Amino acid sequence: MTSEAPDGSRRERRILRSASVMTAMTLISRVLGLVREQVRAVFIGTGAASDAFGLAATIPNLFRRLFAEGAMTAAFVPILSEHLTTRSLDETRRFLSRFVTLLTFAVTAFTVIAILVTPWLIDTFFASEFKNVPGKVALTIALTELMWPYLVLVSLAAVVQGVLNAQHIFGPSAFAPVLMNLAIIVGAILFSDSFADPSYALVLGFLAGGVLQLVFQIPWLFKTPVRFSFDLNLRDPEVRRVLKVMVPGIFAAGIYQFNVFVSQLIASGLAEGSIASLQYSLRLQELVLGLFVVSVAQVILPNLSESTARKDDAEVKRTIGYAVRLIAFITLPASAVLIMLGGPMVEALFQFGAFTAESTAMTSYALTFHALGLFFIGQARVLTQVFFAYKDLRTPTLISLADAAINIALCLTLSIPLGHGGIALASALAAVVNSVLLHVFLARRLGGLGLRALLGKVLRIALATALTVLALVALSEVFPPHFESRLALIGWILLALTVAAIVYLGAAALMKVNELADLFSAVRRRLKK
Repeated sequence: MTSEAPDGSRRERRILRSASVMTAMTLISRVLGLVREQVRAVFIGTGAASDAFGLAATIPNLFRRLFAEGAMTAAFVPILSEHLTTRSLDETRRFLSRFVTLLTFAVTAFTVIAILVTPWLIDTFFASEFKNVPGKVALTIALTELMWPYLVLVSLAAVVQGVLNAQHIFGPSAFAPVLMNLAIIVGAILFSDSFADPSYALVLGFLAGGVLQLVFQIPWLFKTPVRFSFDLNLRDPEVRRVLKVMVPGIFAAGIYQFNVFVSQLIASGLAEGSIASLQYSLRLQELVLGLFVVSVAQVILPNLSESTARKDDAEVKRTIGYAVRLIAFITLPASAVLIMLGGPMVEALFQFGAFTAESTAMTSYALTFHALGLFFIGQARVLTQVFFAYKDLRTPTLISLADAAINIALCLTLSIPLGHGGIALASALAAVVNSVLLHVFLARRLGGLGLRALLGKVLRIALATALTVLALVALSEVFPPHFESRLALIGWILLALTVAAIVYLGAAALMKVNELADLFSAVRRRLKK
């Protein structure tokens, strides 16, 4: 017992250190992501072109879960980690080369077929309301066809990311999206006047960004002993092993894609701007998830894979508990801030050019509901990684099926009284169900997760969050956020964020929330370096 504790502490420090590196890199990317959305708001707002671009960007990106960070990464990283631990370098290189070759051919073929069926797809499922705006259907088709090659680029970039992550190298992959966002921003600003519609410039930026995401990571790959090339021997049993694990994951990804597809379909039948406003809202939600939650989930997969390879269930449970506490420490106050300050933040960030006061109202309305799901989405992303580490994609697939059915039913039901806000609320409620089911099945597998002790720590975080909400309510009553000047509004938001941070961190310290000390220790170590 005494020998395990220091090793567990070292593992926790490695998780936190790696997550902090990824968070720092992702912070830059997410800030630029907001700038990217601001550029989109200026040029196309929440009008017809923004709906068309939003759909064009969404459809190909759904399939990233098939060929990139979803089913592929979940099956590929644990097996690659196992190879790096137990196999020779030559065996690892052969496996990797054959897998990359197969993936490249599969994604390219899929992309070609997808381009051919795009007109039918848009006409069949999204044209009912889009036809009411002249040219909207044709623009959506054209933009979607142009976006499809991005899938090939991002899939290959995900393979390189998986190779680096399996060797505990996270920084380059976390920074690559910075280049992606820069490409979109620069493309929109420089080339928006060169096309009949500014949305074409945004798509051009997406494609350029996909190239940069892939190319940027390659130098770090050459610093590792792992190499790959094209190898047409596709009958490698290890490749088949990855595919065998991927098949349930592909089905799960297909469920997710169908889920998002139906949500977009329902939104396309609502008021103009519904798709765009939901996407702007999701951008703010993803700012929190991408800054820390995705970093934690991505970092713990190699660590969990090593623990499961050693059949060390106790260490797996320790890692789960630590990751869930970190997620709670970030997402609970973030949800409160987004709900309390959503309207002023959307106005300050996006209300430029074509993004009107009505656009602000629609986006902040959706954000109120999206923010409710942050904690549960974060938990689900972490807990799903545990099943991936055990090479079990079947269980999360079945849970995803139930989650999708619930989400679609709620979208259909709640969109009637709540409009696009009902779609956002449906995703939050479905995330609650998803998180609970993952906890139940994982507890059965591991003989419990120590939920009573974990719940006590989460409740302390929730209490600190409640005190933060009270502080923000008091500030809004004493000093309401109504200003003619954008600069004054930004000043008020910064004041509110400062008050929230002081109250939350102070309350957390008084209640001895250990995650606070861990974060400060990680920052101090990083500054010393």
